[in-house]
Amino acid sequence: MIDPPILSVHALLLAERLDTRALERRGASLPGVLSLGELPGGGRALGFRWGALVCIGASLEQAQAMAARLRPHLHEPLDAPVRETARIAIGAAEDGVDEAGTIHLRDDAPARLALVAKVLAKSAVLAQQEAMLARTLDRLEPQLERLRRGRLGVSSRLLVPLIGEAIAARARSAARVDTAAKPDLLWDHPELAPLHATLAAEWELAERTEALAGKLAMVREISETLLGLAEARRSRLLELAVALLIATEVATTLYGLAAP
Repeated sequence: MIDPPILSVHALLLAERLDTRALERRGASLPGVLSLGELPGGGRALGFRWGALVCIGASLEQAQAMAARLRPHLHEPLDAPVRETARIAIGAAEDGVDEAGTIHLRDDAPARLALVAKVLAKSAVLAQQEAMLARTLDRLEPQLERLRRGRLGVSSRLLVPLIGEAIAARARSAARVDTAAKPDLLWDHPELAPLHATLAAEWELAERTEALAGKLAMVREISETLLGLAEARRSRLLELAVALLIATEVATTLYGLAAP
């Protein structure tokens, strides 16, 4: 029995957005997926407007070379690409994913490959957001520890940009791509719905999206608490300063009246 051909898949999240309009002339596309043409050795490159590149049947070096060629079309590129990888076996009796995480496809039809690419691209977006919110929570942890000890060592001037960055990044991502939604190409290929359900479950798209929403809600709750306490402390300090000023004025006046 001949083993089915195995294709390596590399999904790279490169930027906040990929200018797909400038690249549409390169090849026919499926809904929500831009074909960027073939790679050396027969691999295929697919692009997504939310800044992702997926190379199927290609090495990591080939994927990185394609990413370099796309650089002029990237808006707000990331400091370092976020990468997701997978393996595809072609020629299976049924579409699915085995225990080792290898994706088995009946054939290499463009719609099937595009569906795999989209799931991996969404997973890369989620990975970036997970890392970003984790960094935000890590930076808030010292403030919470000081608060637990009864001290508030936070400045609203320093806290607001940190929280705003996290919330804005998540909001931009949600506006660009709904990671839990079904792909548009399923309207034209409803027979691939079971494959999408399997892939979405394997990469936990819905669960990770929900977890991100929960973490973002936690960031908001923590930020509101810390900012409220910081503003309350600022108000008390202002009231104390006013009281001291009044006391100083009264003392000066009394001293002047008592002087010979």
